[in-house]
Amino acid sequence: MVDLTSTALRLIALYGPLAVALFTFLESSMLFPFLPSEVVVPAAAALLVSDAASFATFVGAAGCGGTLGALVLFYAFYGPDGRRVDRLREWLRLSEDHLERSRRWYLRWGASSVLWGRFLPGLRSVVSIPAGLFGMNPAWFTVYTALGTVGFYAAVAAAVYGLRQRSLFAALRSLAVGRPVASLLAATAGLAAIALATLLYRRIGAG
Repeated sequence: MVDLTSTALRLIALYGPLAVALFTFLESSMLFPFLPSEVVVPAAAALLVSDAASFATFVGAAGCGGTLGALVLFYAFYGPDGRRVDRLREWLRLSEDHLERSRRWYLRWGASSVLWGRFLPGLRSVVSIPAGLFGMNPAWFTVYTALGTVGFYAAVAAAVYGLRQRSLFAALRSLAVGRPVASLLAATAGLAAIALATLLYRRIGAG
């Protein structure tokens, strides 16, 4: 994963927001789910966000890519065709257990989970699948997905931008470039919330 992360960050450094949009599209569509946003996005923000204009550009690119990717996944699973679902699940290498947990989550929390589920690891991309399977209104899916996706990337970019105002940021940025995995330090402030949300998700899946 470290090699893939380094490659992704080199491409982001070369192509900027275009590469960010491509990455978020591939992740949210689950066409290339091997580099989760928790690894790449903080490091990408450290490379690209330096002021208000670059912050807006970064969030816009990431939000557009993530929303379009989620729509691809949503429409791929739209409707109750069991054979098609099984084929897609195998092609995406999505376990039946993971799919079932996402179904239970959606049934318990409803359409609004498409919005705030975008903030949760393990659910952010896959929540598009039960939304499609249960025939969620496409217009509301698009609105909730756009709001949640933009909100998530804005929160990450804001955390990185805030650290930029402190002397600590210089050390974190050099770590992000030289050792990408260490860039997760930029998201330290959100780790407690993420851990609690993940625990809740697992308990619901087991219930």
